[in-house]
Amino acid sequence: MIWTVLGTLGIIAAVIAAGVLADRRFGLLPRPRQLLASGRPGWKPPHAPGEAPETALAAAPRTVRCRACHRQTVPDGDSRATYGDRELVVRRYRCPRCAAITAIYTAA
Repeated sequence: MIWTVLGTLGIIAAVIAAGVLADRRFGLLPRPRQLLASGRPGWKPPHAPGEAPETALAAAPRTVRCRACHRQTVPDGDSRATYGDRELVVRRYRCPRCAAITAIYTAA
């Protein structure tokens, strides 16, 4: 019974040690200095440009890649929307490979 508990604790300690060594060797986690140098610690923009009304683009991009498989998408239609006091055009793109839909917001 005691050997089972000690063996389990030994395995957990070995996995933690391996994780720490891998992080120090390959830099899996961001370092505090890198986070402070990038501005706000741990902050990432919530959406890529054009993927939300707040980040609407001035003009439609020439090519749009699928977020799932990174293939080029084809236009699937568009519609108009109002966000706050801004008129936007929501362009939908469909991936021919995986059928995922990507919406891009542009100014009207």
